[in-house]
Amino acid sequence: MTEDVHVIASMDTVAVRLRAPRAVVGELDRLAAPYITTTAAETTHEETYEELPSVLFTSEPPEGDGWERVVNSSEYEPDRVVWADRTRRSVAVVGDPVPTAWQSQQLLRSVRHLLRWQAYARGDLLLHGGLVSAQGAGIVFTGGKRSGKTSSILSSLLHAKADFVSNDDVALTESAGGLVGYGTPRTVNIRTDSLLALAETAPGMKELLRDCAHPTNGYRGRHRTLETLTTDSGTELPGSLWVRCAELARATGCSLSPRGTVDAVVLPKFDGATQEPRIEPLTPEEAGAALQEHIEWQGTKYDPFLAEWFPETDAGRRQRLVERLVAEVPFLALTQNMHGLGAATDLVVAAALGAPARP
Repeated sequence: MTEDVHVIASMDTVAVRLRAPRAVVGELDRLAAPYITTTAAETTHEETYEELPSVLFTSEPPEGDGWERVVNSSEYEPDRVVWADRTRRSVAVVGDPVPTAWQSQQLLRSVRHLLRWQAYARGDLLLHGGLVSAQGAGIVFTGGKRSGKTSSILSSLLHAKADFVSNDDVALTESAGGLVGYGTPRTVNIRTDSLLALAETAPGMKELLRDCAHPTNGYRGRHRTLETLTTDSGTELPGSLWVRCAELARATGCSLSPRGTVDAVVLPKFDGATQEPRIEPLTPEEAGAALQEHIEWQGTKYDPFLAEWFPETDAGRRQRLVERLVAEVPFLALTQNMHGLGAATDLVVAAALGAPARP
């Protein structure tokens, strides 16, 4: 493997150390932009950055006491194999000098997961939801699976020309001007039926069915076996696609933004019997109860061994962010139909722009 370089990979105000060949760092930069940035470490001495967790990309499994091989399995892709050292808070990914698509993906995940856990440990509020910025209004969409979060976000990009911040893992923190949210380079998983519904008014979305480079799309996992769907013309399609943020930007024409203000929180749901979308404001009590269902109570559920590396988190700060969000930001319940997403987006943006912030 070529000579390693030492860099600091940063997101918002959290960071990890990374040691990898220069070409590997370059590929990480390409996949992670604009959410994660890398800068040369001032020194290669690990003790200088001992407070930071680290990721190594190496040609052979690391040797020495403390390293443990960890395997995570999924129905959608090959096993994820990394080496972990709890004492050093270090993760190692084994790969080739020119990394394969899977090796690059595993490196990106290792960096992202450690950054997320640091954000959670410092007390940032992590939500199961995403964030867009439409006409200057930052709109968080949050909800459970199949509630319509991703469909609403995609519709905002297409119909409101919104900027994309995050789809499924927005983190909230504070700034001088109020609450802000930031995203990570997490791949957007799009259900194919939602994509086809959006393609009714935005035909270019269908190009994602052939242009997405994420390696999961080519793997014969559950999405290509048990979850396939068949079009009216008889074409069999995977049940969902994994779309990188840059690919999403090309398909929708949106801009990617690593962070944005939080001016409204929308809780969507689908109702096939609904002819016209409707929005209902929630009281602070209703908003608080709804929000509790969609808070992430860990840095990430992936690489579960990382939870042991961050035993102490700032729960008090996280609770203060919850209280501030409910007190200051309007919450809106959205009911919509899959084939009326454009009209729902118009309603959401108008409500977000017109809703007064709570005192």
